[in-house]
Amino acid sequence: MFKSTGKTTSKMDAGMLLPVFILSIGLAACASAPEPPNVAMQAADMAIKQADDARVADYASSQLTSARDKLTAAHAMADKARRDSDESEMVQARWLADESRSDAELATALAQEARSKSVDKEMQQSNDTLQQELQRKNGS
Repeated sequence: MFKSTGKTTSKMDAGMLLPVFILSIGLAACASAPEPPNVAMQAADMAIKQADDARVADYASSQLTSARDKLTAAHAMADKARRDSDESEMVQARWLADESRSDAELATALAQEARSKSVDKEMQQSNDTLQQELQRKNGS
């Protein structure tokens, strides 16, 4: 069926591999460093600033501290990932930034809850005082 021409396939293979090799080197040279998670880090930074503005540290300081620590770690990891062109470290930096934002938002929510409970307690005490006054006036 097939007739052998007597030629070896190694010349043919080398001729086909050379363009593939050149193309792969060109693509590797064009590969850029992984993109830093700027949007995630800005969102975390904004959430921390909002928490600071809301005086969250009075009610949820551990969560706010955690948010700051994770954002600092995200910046450091993104810098290292950029230097090393390491996409997986850049993904981890994005995760840390997202966790930082979540921690800051949790701190804000916990502070709002604590404030609401405080206001509720004050309102309940005021209501109790008014009821006592009414009972005293009606009883006399």
